Amino acid sequence: MTHGPAATPDEGRRIEGEIEGEHGARTGVVRTTFAVLRRDGLALYGQAARAAGVAALGGLLVTVVAFLVTWPTFTAIRQGAIRAHINEDSYAPDGSRVNDMWLTLLACLPFLILLLHLGCTAIQTASTRAVADGHPGGRVEGQGRGRFRAVLGVYVLRGVCVWAPLVLAVLLEEYLTTTMFREYTAIVPKWEYPHLFPLLRYGLPLLGLVLTLVLRFGWTLAPATAATEGLAPLASLRRSWSLTWGRVGAWFRTMALALPLGALAVGLYLLLHLAARPLRSATVSVFLEWGPDNTYAAYVVGLLVPIAIALLLAGALILPPAHTALAVLHRRLLTAAAPRG
Repeated sequence: MTHGPAATPDEGRRIEGEIEGEHGARTGVVRTTFAVLRRDGLALYGQAARAAGVAALGGLLVTVVAFLVTWPTFTAIRQGAIRAHINEDSYAPDGSRVNDMWLTLLACLPFLILLLHLGCTAIQTASTRAVADGHPGGRVEGQGRGRFRAVLGVYVLRGVCVWAPLVLAVLLEEYLTTTMFREYTAIVPKWEYPHLFPLLRYGLPLLGLVLTLVLRFGWTLAPATAATEGLAPLASLRRSWSLTWGRVGAWFRTMALALPLGALAVGLYLLLHLAARPLRSATVSVFLEWGPDNTYAAYVVGLLVPIAIALLLAGALILPPAHTALAVLHRRLLTAAAPRG
């Protein structure tokens, strides 16, 4: 793994020349991004398609393993439903069996997130190379396994650190206000502490959410930093934080780029999921015809297919321009932060 030193004034001006070119200083981040996409968009979207394909295969493998692990639960639920139908009685799955399925899902989430991070890493490194290669002397050195590992390490470290405050806040709120982690009455009953209860019930998750958003915003440029400068994951997080919050205009420029990209990604996912929802009934029919006769398992498969399709397509469409824009913004902020003398 390559560990890059802090940017010097000469290095900052050199990076500026690499990315801006002769007339690039007069163009904005969006125009520069579109210029890069016009030149290298086909290669970037090809990389995104390959990453989506690998993520789809890996996700399918994880899903199959999860279904094999939970199949005894599906079988027990199906048998219970059959017995209730014979007895002409209503049926609802036992809560403990449903909880087992949720625990299996939680156990699979780290592997699925790692697959998504692998795809994001491949696209980020390709986008950074495309931003640099279009200008004289702009080729990024060390774009091999060491650079790839550095960017992947940033995604993993950032994901853990960003979500930790929210997860801990929710767990603490559940511990203080519910009986989830114990069998006796909650420590803060609502009827005894009417003013303290809402503060713990809603204040702790809200505080965790605010910390999560602040950290995520401050580390927005960390993957682009690792891909461009070859810094270690922790150093990339520190550099991104200093670039984003170091100057008054930097956070505004980052916010002006990150918010539309985030809104576009969420909107695109929702539209694709809505378009893929008709596949749910078709997936259930295919599963029941060619797979085991278990309507509960077929229902779960029908729920997962539109989500997977929408997530993969949204990522393949939005990540190349998003990562390219972040790579361009990182170089602009790095140049602006370098002192001139």
